Amino acid sequence: MEHLNQVEGWLSPHSASFMADLAKLQTELGIRGSLGEIGVHMGKSFIVLKLNASQGEKCFAIDVFSDQHLNVDYSGYGDREIFSANVERWTGDCDVHIIQKSSLSVRPADILKQCGPVRLMSIDGGHSEECTYNDLRLAERVLTDSGVAIIDDYFNESWPGVASGVARYLYRWGSKLKPFMFSPNKIYFARAGFHAMYRDKMRARHNGALYKQSKMFGYEIDIFHPH
Repeated sequence: MEHLNQVEGWLSPHSASFMADLAKLQTELGIRGSLGEIGVHMGKSFIVLKLNASQGEKCFAIDVFSDQHLNVDYSGYGDREIFSANVERWTGDCDVHIIQKSSLSVRPADILKQCGPVRLMSIDGGHSEECTYNDLRLAERVLTDSGVAIIDDYFNESWPGVASGVARYLYRWGSKLKPFMFSPNKIYFARAGFHAMYRDKMRARHNGALYKQSKMFGYEIDIFHPH
C-alpha cells in the first residue's frame, strides 16, 4: 500500500488495509460483484478497490469532476484526467465505468446495467445530509445481499452532514443496511443477515487491532484502531 502515499487524497493506511482485507474476505467466501466509489477525488481509495477486484468483476467511479457547480458543499475536487492516470499507473489499466454527475442524479440502473450488482461500495462524495442519505439509499438498491457499503468522514467535525445523513437513513422505516464496524474515519454497513458474519470474520482476522465493542443505533459494532 506504500504507493498510495503518492496519490493525493485522505486515507488512513490502516483503513486502506481494512478495505483491502474486506474485499479479500469476500473473494474467499465466493462473494462476487462489482466494486466502486462515489467521490473518487484523485483515486486514492478507489485504487484499493480496483486492486482487489477479481477477474471479470467490473469497477465504477461516480464523481462530478470538473462540473463543480454540482459540488454544493465543496467537499473535494476531483480531476478526471489525474484520476484515470493514477488508476492506470497503480492498477495496470483504466478499465473503469465512469459516471460523471452528482450522485443525487444517479439511478440504480446507471450502475446495474453496466456493472451488475455491487459487492463493495465506498461512499465519499457530497458530505451534506441530503447526499449522505441519498448515497446510502442508492447503495441499498445496488448492493448484493452480502454487499458492504463504507462511509467516509462520519466522525469528522468539519462535515456534520455525514453523521446526520447516516442517522436519517438508519431511522428511516425499512432501512436495510446496518453498521457493523469502524476503522479510522470509516464506518461499514451490511444487511442484517450478514451483519454478524462480517463482525465475526473481521474480528478473527484483526483481533489485535480491536479497540472495543459498542452499540450504535441499537446494533453491535466493533471499533478497530491501529496498533
